[in-house]
Amino acid sequence: MNYNMRVIKAREFCEKVRKLASEYDLPFFVVTDGASATCNNGCEAVRNARVYHEKWEKEHGFDPDEDWSDHKFSYLDFSESK
Repeated sequence: MNYNMRVIKAREFCEKVRKLASEYDLPFFVVTDGASATCNNGCEAVRNARVYHEKWEKEHGFDPDEDWSDHKFSYLDFSESK
């Protein structure tokens, strides 16, 4: 799978996690190959994980403030993806 497809899948995954966490009213931080997402309401463990990930992103040339959450994309069916 090429990099662009991994990023699309990663962002779709993060959106699904965001929706699930919202249903349960829980804070979260998730990171995967090509995307991360967070929603926090004061959970120290979630904040700590995000802070260390921000440090990692800066050290590896990524923008920790990038916000792709408002990008619109079609959800794809990856059930048969390799």
